[in-house]
Amino acid sequence: MDLSLSISSFPIDEQTANDMTELLVGLSAEARTVLHPTLWRGADSRGFAVLAYTEQDELIGFASAADMVGLHHYEWSLYVHPDYRRLALGTALADGISHGLAQRQAESELVAFVNDVEISGFMESLAYDLDFHEILLSAEPLSKSELPNDLTIAPFAGQAEELTELLTSAFDDTILPILEHNMIDPEREIWLLQKDQQLFATATLVEEEKVLWITAFAVHPDHQGKGYGKQLLKWCRELAHERTLNSVYLDVETDNQALHVYEKSGFVRMQTVSYWKSKTD
Repeated sequence: MDLSLSISSFPIDEQTANDMTELLVGLSAEARTVLHPTLWRGADSRGFAVLAYTEQDELIGFASAADMVGLHHYEWSLYVHPDYRRLALGTALADGISHGLAQRQAESELVAFVNDVEISGFMESLAYDLDFHEILLSAEPLSKSELPNDLTIAPFAGQAEELTELLTSAFDDTILPILEHNMIDPEREIWLLQKDQQLFATATLVEEEKVLWITAFAVHPDHQGKGYGKQLLKWCRELAHERTLNSVYLDVETDNQALHVYEKSGFVRMQTVSYWKSKTD
């Protein structure tokens, strides 16, 4: 069978995006997340897709790579129609991704797959090693309740020094480029939990397809274990209810000590995503 490959940069044209969506019919919404469907048509999205077609111009597989926070760090994944998985099409799509990353001078890459126990052999054949796992957690929106009198939750209003100190204390300096991106991206909302005007916790929120995503969630180490994280997570669920969203999502590495905090706050495990890194990185 003769197949052809092409590369299309984001934003992808409407017809191609519709073909990609049609190919994924039957996959759960959660399984589609690693293919970045919300970014395909975004005017400001940074990324590209490698598309595989038959002689009849039928789309039978594609790979999608996205520069999530504008730092030349790409995350990508691929999908091939089950009827065509014996044609080494996955390898051809991965080669297309490598070419596209080189063209765009990518500084690093990660490959993501959801709940796929058979992916190990394929990734090892491409010279990738397993780097880490993340668990996707979800919670239902909650009806609004009152905050304790001594707490306030408000949008970021220029408190860059305090926020930087909190995040670097909770993580390390590698969080700084992400913080910078979050502060300038109009689609990302930074919220701050404060007590007596002192910053105790933060979360950055993003809405995608009726889901509220929680990212860059942190409680200052000096104030962990006192319920502030649970209070902020509860408030996020209430905000989702206020905005008539369907769910609240967050992801966390499997060895993150905060996992039990999320589960005690009503979040349940949905799926595990494996991330793979090139042996040459």
